[in-house]
Amino acid sequence: MRPGTSGGERRSWSHSATTTVERPPTSRQAFEDSPDVVVRADRKRVAHAGTCVGPGLAEDRDVSKTRAMPPRQISQDSADGRLGLPEVARFGRSTSAKEPSDSKVSSGSMNSIKEEDGKFSRRLSFIDCSTEDLDDHFKVVGADWFKHFWHGVLTLQPLCRALCNRSFANWVSIFNRWQAAGKWSGQGPDYMNTNELQEWLAAPLTRVVELAKLFDPSGYAKVSMTKASKDHNKVRVPVAPLISSCLIMSHTMSTRQKLQFLLGMFDLDDKDALSITEFASMWVSLVRGLGSMFGIKETPPPKSTAIVAKKIFEDLAVDEMLSKNMLEDLLSGKIISTLGLPFALVMQRFSVDSSMIDPDSYNEESKRFRLSHKKPMENPLESFPAFDTGFLTRMEVVTVRDVYQYCSSIGDFGLSHRDAEKAIKKAINVELWCSRMSRALEEANAVQGSGARFYLNIFLKKHCPKATMTHLHMFQRWLEDFDQLQEKKKTLERSKEVLLQLRQYNAMPIMTERIRQELIAGFNLVDRCDTGRICTLDLQASMEIERGMAKSMMKYFDINGDGSVDMEEYIAAMCPQGHRMPSQVEGRIFDLLLSAEVEMQEDFVSQQEALFNKPSTERKQLKLTTFLQKQVPGSLWDDWNTAWQVLDSEKLGYITRAALKQSRAMQIDVSDFLFDLLADTNEAEGISQERFLSKLLQAARFRRPPVE
Repeated sequence: MRPGTSGGERRSWSHSATTTVERPPTSRQAFEDSPDVVVRADRKRVAHAGTCVGPGLAEDRDVSKTRAMPPRQISQDSADGRLGLPEVARFGRSTSAKEPSDSKVSSGSMNSIKEEDGKFSRRLSFIDCSTEDLDDHFKVVGADWFKHFWHGVLTLQPLCRALCNRSFANWVSIFNRWQAAGKWSGQGPDYMNTNELQEWLAAPLTRVVELAKLFDPSGYAKVSMTKASKDHNKVRVPVAPLISSCLIMSHTMSTRQKLQFLLGMFDLDDKDALSITEFASMWVSLVRGLGSMFGIKETPPPKSTAIVAKKIFEDLAVDEMLSKNMLEDLLSGKIISTLGLPFALVMQRFSVDSSMIDPDSYNEESKRFRLSHKKPMENPLESFPAFDTGFLTRMEVVTVRDVYQYCSSIGDFGLSHRDAEKAIKKAINVELWCSRMSRALEEANAVQGSGARFYLNIFLKKHCPKATMTHLHMFQRWLEDFDQLQEKKKTLERSKEVLLQLRQYNAMPIMTERIRQELIAGFNLVDRCDTGRICTLDLQASMEIERGMAKSMMKYFDINGDGSVDMEEYIAAMCPQGHRMPSQVEGRIFDLLLSAEVEMQEDFVSQQEALFNKPSTERKQLKLTTFLQKQVPGSLWDDWNTAWQVLDSEKLGYITRAALKQSRAMQIDVSDFLFDLLADTNEAEGISQERFLSKLLQAARFRRPPVE
């Protein structure tokens, strides 16, 4: 509800909320509008257990040719403060006598969900946990997560999928018509009747009636009872909840596109951020839309939903605004938020990212598509299936570049299939060669013969004529990703070597006291002046070596870099092979950090290799720890803080490179590798306590204990 609209007033698609102008129906509309058709359609839905499995809503119809919708009148009454937050009720569920109330929600298939707690469990297919695991987590953190509602959304099938196959461009056109009805004031109509929905969605009336059954069951019941077409004008379907739920379940949009659309839809001022009012409106609409689409009886009331939204907003907002990036991270699960977790799981359940490619995501941030409440937007670039033969795959793009670079180096594009394979030292798919590459090479050779330059983008365009500049930019990003992958493979091998070194070191026996005493005696012999410190001249004289060699040895012995070697530095440097120095810091802490780094690098490499070598449409089951983390045990947290205090022995507030070496918990080269891994580029002096503990939490997949 926008300011200026009273709680009992409804905004309608038509000019007036009290006057209805009926148009003569076409023969098709008259047939679909007849009570018999509505009743037959309803019986058919009941027979199919409430699931719409038919084709999409008039997907073949050119919605761009739909007649412009008439503007509506906008009231300027006082704001509605029903939820304790201004404007929160704008897209929420009305409790007025004239609009559908909370008690009218369709029960759908959720009757079977309301069982005893002992039976409240079902394994989720897209993540390695059950709803019981989620319930246990929320009990531990002391949060009410409306378990019956989210159990339904996470496990049941939606009662209607009719709009799931609408394209991104189609939804943008629908949004433009919605805003045009409000004269681009950011105040599109909150509710529509079935006739208005039919025209707005360019859909058959029978399909629209199915949506009315879910989103306004009382209005649908009246239509079914009276069997009068005029009662279609009395149906009130909430627009924002309808769009929100359909977007989330879309089969054609990437997760990024869905989140971009949601942000643009509720960002009334086109500022790329949401205020608390706009965020609460979005949260209320999402809950109501999902509850209606899944036919869940126990849908949380708008006021309770708004309170949850307010808590999430207060945790994440900066300067009283929630940025676009923060919203995307929240709903995609990149930010671990207990109250936001259910929505992140829903987004993952209906994600098609594994089988779709979103070219707009490769654009610079300023050039990416975004909705506007001030003017109609042009159609965006659509996502396309990873196996779309009209485009090049990632590996084909790499192959095309390799061939181009070789031909450019020799100044000749006249290669045969065998010559090309021999030149780039890899096989070239016969279909790629016959259908694209051979022709592109002939054209490139002709251009080269005329003396003109033939660039890589032009060569790629010859292979993929339908590619736009955005697609070509995407190809370039793929090439950068491929080059980065090769570097990551080298880094992974080095990380594995370092981890093996650390584990071998920790497996060694600790130096015995006898060996230590022998080394102390050796130190005293080198310390000619008996100062407790060895200088370069001491080494040169005692070992009878040249000064240059003595300086090199000093660099190896002098761990803290103060220009001299004390007894502990000497003992560490002279420790016999097969033994290690005793350390006050347990080696398992550093093993945890390096193991997590290796695992992360392995995941990255395997995911990237899968994209380049053999993309798969199979969805990989997610790990629960990606979204939900247990609190770190108190004893382990104390051990980590104790380790920090030992490493920061000089009380500097950070760990220096020398302090990490002096811990004696690892070899010197391993220490350097670990320091570079932990240190923030902005922390020139060392590793802060916050970063040290955060890295350990991330590695162990625990969440921080509450602040006392």
